[in-house]
Amino acid sequence: MRLKDKVAIITGASRGIGRAIALGFALEGAHVTLAARTQAELDAVAAEIHAQTGGHPRALVVPTDVTVEEQVKAMVDATVATFGRVDILVNNAGVGAFRPAYGTPLKTWEWIMSINATSTFLCTKHAWKPMQKAGGGSIINISSLSGTRIYPMYSAYSASKWAQLGFTKVTAEEGKPVNIRVNALAPGKVDTPMRANVSEDKDAMLKAEDCVPPAIFLASDEARWITGQILEIEWF
Repeated sequence: MRLKDKVAIITGASRGIGRAIALGFALEGAHVTLAARTQAELDAVAAEIHAQTGGHPRALVVPTDVTVEEQVKAMVDATVATFGRVDILVNNAGVGAFRPAYGTPLKTWEWIMSINATSTFLCTKHAWKPMQKAGGGSIINISSLSGTRIYPMYSAYSASKWAQLGFTKVTAEEGKPVNIRVNALAPGKVDTPMRANVSEDKDAMLKAEDCVPPAIFLASDEARWITGQILEIEWF
């Protein structure tokens, strides 16, 4: 119960890594706000959490488009109204496209940047003051090895992840005076619905659950002196 009675917001919580982290946090005692665009999928995750925890801790479902500032603010406000505080934020919402730069439409570029980078900014912006009021906390940005290494055909995705990691470093410095830690997880290829249409060897990929233990560690008091770090997770 390393997160007992902590309050965590997880974006992209309806599937993949976000779903796994939400369930893992709840099993460690955290109340969780589940944010994504699809109500039915969020309800299914909330029901799974309830079934495995007996209803305590609680799961709050808040359908949210994390690229829309008004909706992000409403999500944070709903969390504070329900649980009284914010201790942890997991910026997990993400999308990608396998295309070269010269073959990437502007709309695709803007779509990827808005969800992967802009949403990280918006959620951090609006969770910051409630987290500071609570005495500090932990922000975990779910990035990618594409933000630390070079992978052709991932121009827009890589740009968004490099941006996310730069944002992680800057906000980690900004958070030091108010006890807000900001770190990033950078997994390699993960077998999630986002990669369902890509022909790959599933046996040579991470599972969403592989991201849960390091996320729990970064969210917990065990990592209270760790900030501004990028933790790479790679199948080998």
